[in-house]
Amino acid sequence: MANLSWPQRAALVLGALLVVWGSVDLVGGRGPLGWFHVLTGAAVLVAAFRTRAARLVGTLMALLFLVAFAYGLGDPGGPLDAGPVGNAAHLLLGFASVGIAESCVWCEQRARGARRRAEPLP
Repeated sequence: MANLSWPQRAALVLGALLVVWGSVDLVGGRGPLGWFHVLTGAAVLVAAFRTRAARLVGTLMALLFLVAFAYGLGDPGGPLDAGPVGNAAHLLLGFASVGIAESCVWCEQRARGARRRAEPLP
């Protein structure tokens, strides 16, 4: 845990929240939405331990949640309609996932620069 960068820690928190949200959805009888949240949360949790994987999954989650937001607004009462608060959360999660992916790129670049500075000059 101590070796994880802040975007990776944010991804862990996001993944855990998604799994909890999905579990609540499943108990509440919202099957498709519950499985969507549980599976995306599990993917984020697994990927959070490697910066490159967190970047890729963050990019994919951004796409999925922004599409879920648009689909939820466009199809009221549909399988991915989470209501006004849930749809707003999907929009927020989409942008948060973009932020995580972008921050992972920044962390990778910073680590690469630190390795170059640490190499001895010929």
